Amino acid sequence: MLMAADIGNSETKMYIEDRFLTQPSVVKRVNRVPEIADTNLAQSIARIEEDLLIHVTSDAIKKNGTYFVGNRASKINDMVENINIKLGNKYRHDIPVIVCLGMIAGNEVKTYYESNEELPKVLEIEGNLSTAIPASEHTNERAEHLQKRLEGRTHTVIIYVADQMVTVMVTFNEVNVTTEGVPALYALLTAEDDILKHYDDQYDSKMKPKDMANQHILHADIGDGTTEYIYTEEKNAVLDLSDGARHGVGHATQEAIKLLKNEVGGHLSLNRQQFMNIYQDDTNNLHEAAVQSLDEARYLQAQLILEDIQERAMNTAGRVDKIMVYGGGSIQFYDDLFEDLLDYANEAKIEVIWIPEEYAVNMNINGLKVLNEKLLYTK
Repeated sequence: MLMAADIGNSETKMYIEDRFLTQPSVVKRVNRVPEIADTNLAQSIARIEEDLLIHVTSDAIKKNGTYFVGNRASKINDMVENINIKLGNKYRHDIPVIVCLGMIAGNEVKTYYESNEELPKVLEIEGNLSTAIPASEHTNERAEHLQKRLEGRTHTVIIYVADQMVTVMVTFNEVNVTTEGVPALYALLTAEDDILKHYDDQYDSKMKPKDMANQHILHADIGDGTTEYIYTEEKNAVLDLSDGARHGVGHATQEAIKLLKNEVGGHLSLNRQQFMNIYQDDTNNLHEAAVQSLDEARYLQAQLILEDIQERAMNTAGRVDKIMVYGGGSIQFYDDLFEDLLDYANEAKIEVIWIPEEYAVNMNINGLKVLNEKLLYTK
């Protein structure tokens, strides 16, 4: 079984074979299993992604325990844990491991039930996993640290479904940890032609995605906690010229939360995921205020990202052919960043590949799937 995991500060995305899964990157540790209100098994399976409750026993995490995972944890405000965007260090964090194990367990139990119309007592899952850590964190030593936490050992997950329990034993036979940006390049090279529609319109070009293979590209992967700047030459990352900065949607969101809290007289307590739920829900009575708060807060972040791109391009001593912008933040920051970036690029004789919204968020996870199938685990 081939698995790929894109560990985001805000959201974790996975492919398990061809099945695409997402969960907020949050957990809440619980001291005891709550009472079950609904014992209907079919209904519990149908909403298993919304109600993930697991107990994890694994040498990969510091403390075994019972956790609400992802969507279920994000609905709670008290003592919820998410990845601290100021500290980073994803390669050492427990939250990505717990979330990924919960996603795997939930998916495999649901798949088994849909085929057999009953729950197993025990499921044994073996697979090869690929993931990536930010360029701002990546060293060979850190990549190996995360690999050794996961590879060649069994992680035991008890998942609670209605009033029953299933033990899922997950073993990763091989784990590959690369740097973010490299998977995104492979996603570009294997994508449909319309991934370059903005680029083609801007430069009256007829280039195919595969034609980018030999280009020197400065990536700007705008995320939640960081923006990663990865410089690639002919499909290889030049790590000495790749790093990241703690600029992104999450930092704008934190500032927007402060603005929104002031707007309601301080009578509000939100984490980043809860703020974004309000921002995306136009029926929420705070939606309009949340939109205004985030509009104001993200402008400064966009200017900081623009300065970062200019500095990284200068550090390559004129070797950059293209600047490729993607990630969830590329959608949020488009209005504040695109025109200014284009003005700079035109002066510097560099072209901008702004990845369309429908591709931007999943460049790394799609690229990890390509790496799994085409390079890493070919039969």
